[in-house]
Amino acid sequence: MIIFSGEWMKAMANGKNQATAVAAIVFFLLPASLAASADSFPRLRCRWNNPSGHGGLDISFSQNPLIAVLPGDTLTVAADQAAGDGLVTLLKDGQPYRRDRTLTFAAPANPGAYYMSFSLSAGGAGRDYEMCVFVPYKASGRRANRGVDLIVDGVNVGNYRDIVHSGNEKVRNDPASYTPPVWWIRITPDNESFVVVPRLPVGDLVAFTEDTGLRHSDLAPVSYTGWMAVETLRSALETKGIPGSAMKLISFFRAPGYNRMVGSNAFGRHIYGDAFDFYIDLEGDTKSSDLNGDGKIDRRDAYRIVALIENLQADGRIPIGGIGVYHTIGGDHGLTMHLDTRNHRATWGYLYSADGRRSEFSWASRRFAELDRADEAAAAARAAKEGKSYRPPNREPLPVE
Repeated sequence: MIIFSGEWMKAMANGKNQATAVAAIVFFLLPASLAASADSFPRLRCRWNNPSGHGGLDISFSQNPLIAVLPGDTLTVAADQAAGDGLVTLLKDGQPYRRDRTLTFAAPANPGAYYMSFSLSAGGAGRDYEMCVFVPYKASGRRANRGVDLIVDGVNVGNYRDIVHSGNEKVRNDPASYTPPVWWIRITPDNESFVVVPRLPVGDLVAFTEDTGLRHSDLAPVSYTGWMAVETLRSALETKGIPGSAMKLISFFRAPGYNRMVGSNAFGRHIYGDAFDFYIDLEGDTKSSDLNGDGKIDRRDAYRIVALIENLQADGRIPIGGIGVYHTIGGDHGLTMHLDTRNHRATWGYLYSADGRRSEFSWASRRFAELDRADEAAAAARAAKEGKSYRPPNREPLPVE
């Protein structure tokens, strides 16, 4: 192991001050790279441990990245290239400081945002990057209101209920998926344009609210599982001829109080940071698009995306989780969808009429029909035990994707 000094530059309220950390060249095995579109070569390849404890991460960026790294963990950066020898140069005050094919650093001990500048060269091409290494804040909890109030960097994020109070059996049987988030980053003007995965800006992790025009929180939980689901879906859409840029995010993390205010339940996945709502806008008019070419915008357009998501889940490219469809007649976007990575299957569809009435709809899965039949059988058994009648949902067919 070769040890050398590296420069960390930490963003402070009064400007960017310097702090020193120890860096080391190390070698370790990680999964294959999650690559961005090959539109800006060379890319910055980063390898580090997932703060959530789910193995290593290996991601290539074509935009300035924000990397969430636990204190003392190692982060390796290199030039991701298709040909030639990739070299990465660490810059100090804009000047070359350390150059090698791979540079590996140990994250500082104190939480906060640290900035580093790199110059990459590979195959005759070059590119400059700025990287934000965010050592996340660790949440603490205090008992309150049938759960815990989560405190992050002195801020009460909100109350996370104990799962024993959930009326959903799947929630009660999956405590690991409903543990309050432990590690958090802070969104600031300095880092909001950085990306956490190739095409997901930090600023998109908490949406601006319509009533204030501001984010309801500048804190967001670290969820690489949820963040990478966005990138995987965008890439899959592109294989179907739908530009990744047409996928518009409208909601990601919601603090518990705000989540309740917008009508979601106490265990909605948005409070865990792995759920996102979106719509597909091909025309750039902030409205959902006609995806099946029938001249209408309705749930059958969403079914094309549902079929694609279920294929990704069944093939193990994103975890099994929740899929929701909302068709709001006269709404801002018309047709929106929800995806999360809760670790068990959940589906729902709602049609909201112009006068606000709600009706439900459902679809017949091509990949999870057995799970859906098991859920229907369990629901029928519960109804019989309670002396109630049960009518299975009328499931509509999904298109082939």
